Amino acid sequence: MNLRLILAACLALVLVFLVRWQFPDDRGARVLPTLPDTRFDYTLTDFKALFRDAEGHVELVISGPRLEHDSVTRIATVLEPDFHIDPAGANWEGRADRALLLRQAEETILEGNVVLTHAAASGPVTISSERLHHDARTRTIESASVVEVQYPGSWVQAGRAVLRLDDDILEFSDHVQGELHPGRSGPGPYSGHGPDLRQR
Repeated sequence: MNLRLILAACLALVLVFLVRWQFPDDRGARVLPTLPDTRFDYTLTDFKALFRDAEGHVELVISGPRLEHDSVTRIATVLEPDFHIDPAGANWEGRADRALLLRQAEETILEGNVVLTHAAASGPVTISSERLHHDARTRTIESASVVEVQYPGSWVQAGRAVLRLDDDILEFSDHVQGELHPGRSGPGPYSGHGPDLRQR
């Protein structure tokens, strides 16, 4: 009788293995639950923000009628922004069709009819382009597309330009052309003439 019980138990085990082999379960395909993503889309109207450097000085003021934040790209788009770059130092003001605030990179991309103006004693200095890139870490404003700079009685056009905010130098490259009048452009805004213009 013990032998019959042992044989019956062995046969039952074999049957269980055969059934499981013929009909495998789907436990390997199950997805473990994950925590919900706390990032979200939002929209602000009559938006205004001040961005500060490590010492707490205001480096960028940007405002606009509407800000839209995308949770996937983590980019905030400001429509028809007004902006003031480095108000305590370089003092450039401007406008554009839109501004893209890259939250994790300390960068602002200005797009569409971008105009930057610096009030110098000899008259306003104006930079125009379709796209400008402001990097707060390197303290530069760069254009990878055609840019035009106008002084009273002078102008420069180039394929690329870099404005270095700390030393107030504007460098041009790629098909530079223009008309500069001596004595109307000089080094630095503190002399009243606007940025120093250089060709790379």
